[in-house]
Amino acid sequence: MLVKLIRSFSSAHRLPHYDGPCHNLHGHTWKAVFVIEGEIRPDGMVCDFKVIKKLLDENLPDHRFLNDLVENPTAENLANYLFQKIGAELAKKDLKLKTLEIWESDNAAAVVEG
Repeated sequence: MLVKLIRSFSSAHRLPHYDGPCHNLHGHTWKAVFVIEGEIRPDGMVCDFKVIKKLLDENLPDHRFLNDLVENPTAENLANYLFQKIGAELAKKDLKLKTLEIWESDNAAAVVEG
């Protein structure tokens, strides 16, 4: 069974390898779309949404400088970083992160599938 959750976070970054305005410090309110796979438990849920939301929110870099976490924090590199980090946390709960979309604007996203 697949479940989907959408979370948002705000953070700043700069793209050190980019020749343009994004080389300078700037910020985004990112949207993260998580597709999580797991077995339906006897209580009828894959996992309580409240529990998953808490786990996601604790692992998203809200109000952080992304360059402290990822050397070149493009949307693609941030998506890969978060897919690995949050995927490992979900695995501890016998859940699998199938897809992560990281939206840096309303019309631009990076998608990781595993």
